Amino acid sequence: MKVLNWIIAFCGLWEFGDIAAPFVPGFGEIQAFVWNHIITGLILMITGATAALTSNVGTVKTMNRIAGVAGIWLIIAPFIFGPPEIAAGLWNDIIVGVIVIILSVWSSLALPRAAG
Repeated sequence: MKVLNWIIAFCGLWEFGDIAAPFVPGFGEIQAFVWNHIITGLILMITGATAALTSNVGTVKTMNRIAGVAGIWLIIAPFIFGPPEIAAGLWNDIIVGVIVIILSVWSSLALPRAAG
């Protein structure tokens, strides 16, 4: 299901662009948090788009695995980089992380099984 991978790529754009950042007071002051969003967003955009544009099942599975790990990282990272006073940023990352994990697993399960 290519659409699932495009949604993962969009989640990467969301994280990369820090679209929610203007609504989170103090978010831009934490450089590690900002760089984490940029790097994780790039990873999700690349893996999502690559999985959506290829027909190689092995490549799609690999991209989905990488996206799933990035989703797990999105859930963990706010507790490492962010102070508790930016709860909105924390919830943004947790929600996007959960969405990415669900979509990457769903996309992998929707792939045709290898014969053998």
